[in-house]
Amino acid sequence: MMRPDFSSNVEFETLHPFSNDVVTEDSAALRFVEQHGADLRYCHSSGSWFVWNGLRWQRDLTGAVFEKARLLARALGEDQDARGRKTIGKTSFAGGIERFARNDRVTAVSADYWDRDLWLLGTPGGTVDLRTGVLRNPIRSDGITKSTFCAPLEDGCPRWLRFLAETTDKDQGLVRFLQQWCGYCLTGVTNQHALVFVYGPGGNGKSVFLNVVTAIMAEYATTSAMDTFTASQNDRHSTELAMLNGARLVTASETEEGRAWAEARIKALTGGDKITARFMRQDNFTFTPQFKLIVVGNHKPVLHNVDDAARRRFNIVPFMLKPEQPDHELERKLMAEAGGILRWMIDGCLDWQRAGLIRPESVKAATEAYFSDQDLFGQWLEDCCEVRIDRGPHFIWDRSADLFESWSEYSHKAGEEPGSKKSFGQLMQRRGFEPYRQPGPGTRGFRFVRLRLAMKENDT
Repeated sequence: MMRPDFSSNVEFETLHPFSNDVVTEDSAALRFVEQHGADLRYCHSSGSWFVWNGLRWQRDLTGAVFEKARLLARALGEDQDARGRKTIGKTSFAGGIERFARNDRVTAVSADYWDRDLWLLGTPGGTVDLRTGVLRNPIRSDGITKSTFCAPLEDGCPRWLRFLAETTDKDQGLVRFLQQWCGYCLTGVTNQHALVFVYGPGGNGKSVFLNVVTAIMAEYATTSAMDTFTASQNDRHSTELAMLNGARLVTASETEEGRAWAEARIKALTGGDKITARFMRQDNFTFTPQFKLIVVGNHKPVLHNVDDAARRRFNIVPFMLKPEQPDHELERKLMAEAGGILRWMIDGCLDWQRAGLIRPESVKAATEAYFSDQDLFGQWLEDCCEVRIDRGPHFIWDRSADLFESWSEYSHKAGEEPGSKKSFGQLMQRRGFEPYRQPGPGTRGFRFVRLRLAMKENDT
């Protein structure tokens, strides 16, 4: 892997004096940019210098840019008299060169300059164009600041494929889905507006899968606390969201039994809309999420609102098989195939672009079972109500008060709060039941639904 080269390339030769024989911080900065500008950028959004290392741009964390300015000042001072050398030799003069250079049109950029092509992937071997899967030489103007762990290789990944076959019970449709999803995660686009929840008992390979994918994506991936995505009585600090800016894959794990999804936040983070966040003791900023979310856990968080938006977003991936002989060296063995696995992921990205994200029957069934378990309101309709959508003159209906009373009793027995009458009415209308009213008191209700006769007899 190529290492950053922050060494100065100032040549200690006698530099020609400027036309007026006066060296100023401004004129020296022009010389500085002439010598180093191709390999330096100053980001005014973050207040940091970035240095080109031959593969990508890296933040200058060691003062290398100032050192270049200091060496240039020393070289320029050789043409000056004693007084001039004393002035140029001061630390403040080198600092002035660096400050003037920040605003030069060659070096000055903002945060929008970095990693702006969502289809380019930086690797130690060059840049992959994910639209084609082709690896090419890196280009400064791409503004890439991140890199994967390894370059893609054509060596294959037989141990990885065997691992997936074992954990999915040879479900080729599920393996293809995982390959497509991993390839999609390499990009910065979020047009699927979805997340993956890998579910199953402990020791079945789901953590190994996640750890390997995260390790290979390296600087493009980050891990977040599960609390970021589950409901809490207290608002989570927006620093948690700020940390997700620029990531293409975010992973979370260790779901606790009884916790519920922070549904509004999940919708916002996977919906493609801009997010406002801030780091501790800093101003708010706005960014568009690029990340795809993979959550693994032994327990499924509660989903209170099973609506169309939730059904579009969730993909439940079952990892149910445990190996007879656990291999504690498995991650190390799989990472030995990292280059081949990255190529497998890139191939999945190309397959996703050609065919779309194909959900296998196992994912569809697991997801539908999850929604069925979470849809307490739907269970009440099935257990306690007769539903018949008939817009003719003989439609069925029932009183709102009776329906709400039945729903309240049902939800309390299930250990859930029924909500207000207003929220109940909104739920009814989302399910397609129309408000109805007959003349006279107590005749507000909903069409196309009524309590089963047995329910009413039990109430009496």
